Amino acid sequence: MCRLKNNYYLNILNGIFQVIALNLATSFAGLFLKRLNAGDYLVSLFNSLPAFFSIMAIFIGGIVLSSTKNKKRTTSITFLITRAFYILMALVPLINEKYRAFVFVILYGAMNFPNSIAVFLWQSFFADIFPPGEREQYLSIRNSISTVAGTTTTLIAGYLLTTLSNTKSELIKIYQIIFVIAFIFGLLEVYTLLKHKYNPKTSFAEISTEQNKISIAFLKNLKNQREYLIFIAIVVAFHFTWQMAWPLLLTYEVDYLHTNEFWTSIISTINGLAMAFGYRFWGKFSRKKGNAVALTISAIGMSFAPFLYALSTKIYHITYFVVITGLSVSGVMLLLLNSLFEVAPRENRTSYIAFYNLLTNITLVIAPWVGMKLYKLTTIKTALIIIGVLRFISGLLFLIRHKKAYKKVPLF
Repeated sequence: MCRLKNNYYLNILNGIFQVIALNLATSFAGLFLKRLNAGDYLVSLFNSLPAFFSIMAIFIGGIVLSSTKNKKRTTSITFLITRAFYILMALVPLINEKYRAFVFVILYGAMNFPNSIAVFLWQSFFADIFPPGEREQYLSIRNSISTVAGTTTTLIAGYLLTTLSNTKSELIKIYQIIFVIAFIFGLLEVYTLLKHKYNPKTSFAEISTEQNKISIAFLKNLKNQREYLIFIAIVVAFHFTWQMAWPLLLTYEVDYLHTNEFWTSIISTINGLAMAFGYRFWGKFSRKKGNAVALTISAIGMSFAPFLYALSTKIYHITYFVVITGLSVSGVMLLLLNSLFEVAPRENRTSYIAFYNLLTNITLVIAPWVGMKLYKLTTIKTALIIIGVLRFISGLLFLIRHKKAYKKVPLF
């Protein structure tokens, strides 16, 4: 009990430092790229390239996991390597102006190689240190508190970026400082992760064998995990429609609504507060109604965002509906992970988590380009409406899954 309580507080502190580092380095990454004069091609690459590196990382991660004797230490090292990329990003403005945007996109994408290994190892590590039935509570509290901290960070950073710079060169220098500060918080994140108490012999910890990696044998065994496969198929469809909109939303905000760093921070603040409330709300709601019902509602709620963006003619219009999107996204982020823990077997659980991350990253390689192509073939508003319809349909798949499971009727 003492160990669990210690991990509970360290988990919250780790989440705070993590989200501060992430928000400082990534909340304005798209705008920073635009300030480096990136075009539509680099914006699409900016959204899809990280997934390409993630796919490679997941296969390497299986090898790393099977050879490591200390999951906590390995996870901490990979997070440290990830945060070190922030220093490299701070150095981008020192190179030739012609190559800055391209180099930044490459660094941003390559950062996902160690980050992806770190994330799915952390997901597995989290499932090892907190017992079933309590994970959603601890995860929702961690996410809720850390989101408030991250939101405050984003608002302050956005204000400073806007008010302390009069020229583009001054603005870029402030970005450099922010990347360095993000790295410092990343160090604190790694330190708190290392302080967790970890006992791999608890009754709910993963049972890991030499086959704990994505392999031919693992893929052949998937046919025996019907519930997991159904969940994965729906997740792939949902993620594809979710990710299609990412480059379009950035393009619409910058090129059509003419946002700046301060407006981005305001929108992020409102969105973050909604997410902070949402994590606690969905955590309680899922305990009463179940993950499947809560996930269905939040997934369908996310389909409204593209429609509402298409209706916006001024950047401040987004503040009117960002609460809806924040609540929905927090539910999806929390409940997808909870549902994954539910359907993934205890034995070699990390492989099932890694396979989930692999497929969602494959969709991320393709989906932003499909979304951008749709925009080029039609108009950005038409593309957003089409994506909104597809999101709604993919959200309904979670409802179908729930109804079929409830009635004990095979889905296929």
